[in-house]
Amino acid sequence: MKKRTLLNSLLMLGVCSTALFSCSKDKNDDNTSVVENPSTFVFVVNADGSSEGGSAGSYVVNVDDVSKGQLSIIGNGIPSNEFYFNVQNNYVFGLTYSNEGPMTPYGFNEKGVLTRFDRKTINTIRPGIYGNYGSKNIVIGSTNRALTNPVATLLNVDVEANRIQNESTLNLSTDIAGAGRMIAWTGLFQVGDKIYVPYQITEGVGNWGGEIVEQNKATIAIFDYPGLKLVKKIEDDRGSYIGNWGSNQGIGVSANGDAYTWFTAGEKSKNKSGILRIKKGTDEFDKSYYFNVEDLGKGKIARGNHLSGDKYLMTMYQTAETGGTAGGKVNLAIVDVAQKTVVEVKGAPDHDQSSYNNKVYTEKNGKTAYYVLQDPADGEFYVYVIDVATAKATKGLKFVGISDVNAFSKLETGVN
Repeated sequence: MKKRTLLNSLLMLGVCSTALFSCSKDKNDDNTSVVENPSTFVFVVNADGSSEGGSAGSYVVNVDDVSKGQLSIIGNGIPSNEFYFNVQNNYVFGLTYSNEGPMTPYGFNEKGVLTRFDRKTINTIRPGIYGNYGSKNIVIGSTNRALTNPVATLLNVDVEANRIQNESTLNLSTDIAGAGRMIAWTGLFQVGDKIYVPYQITEGVGNWGGEIVEQNKATIAIFDYPGLKLVKKIEDDRGSYIGNWGSNQGIGVSANGDAYTWFTAGEKSKNKSGILRIKKGTDEFDKSYYFNVEDLGKGKIARGNHLSGDKYLMTMYQTAETGGTAGGKVNLAIVDVAQKTVVEVKGAPDHDQSSYNNKVYTEKNGKTAYYVLQDPADGEFYVYVIDVATAKATKGLKFVGISDVNAFSKLETGVN
């Protein structure tokens, strides 16, 4: 294993004027932007370089209220150069899409200052999948999709201690797919005391794995924790592959500990789009449960996020095109996996499915969710505020001069 350097020293913080989107700093300062509320919404956005949007590029920005108003990077935000973003331990972690690169936290210091913590950067592997375990660890899986490079790494990062805790390796071809085949893993989720990794079985040709060769099975690899060793593989021929490359979605855990997994089952699958269950503590598909969502006539499932209890916010394809990492026209629905119901969210327009995953944040009480979409009426991005109980959405915050929204969460201020 190559030696990885952990940059972990005391922060020397400079406080910026709220009139600036970033602050000038000497070599000992971290990049900062001032906020005052005890918690605030944080977005990672791509600015389009227009006169109203400011300089082109990726930025981490914050706003206190997403129910109204406008947001741009002008007077707000910190430049970023990462590709993926994950929220853990009250930080937004930016992951660089390179062979090895820094994982950099963004958050609020004790003065409520939005900060890029350059001195808490950890050098990690090139991420293909990533997800949280508990409240202080991020587990990352490397990018390996070709038979010529089948040995992948799982890396366990303790972000509270700012160190790599441990890692493991496995051969994705021989250990999971079977000789002559390869896998593309699509997400990483804590389920009970284990880690679930759904995957596609592929040809393994070229740099990116070629075609998906198994369309009629849902497949999941299960790993122990903290060892990150493969425990078993489970599959169910009532489903199809779970998630898409880079989506990091497809499995959710309800309040009682049961896990649910959903799948699109595109035109190449003989199965219907639906949902399967893995009951708490079993690590096996529940043969007594199958929710055939497609036959309800409300479309195939595109993406999903757990809201609360047994309810999930899902995007549903409204056209024959089902897309892959992106593509297809969708609407919003609240799906109750226990009652097997799909209720369309009123007030939100049909829209293009966003790349990779949905940009969603749900309040801790589960009553209100926030969803970002590009409105087809004017081509601008908005936050829609969703009342979960009534399945009604209201148009809220407008993004100005923004070409895409990459990530979305809510962080407490003054506690890091």
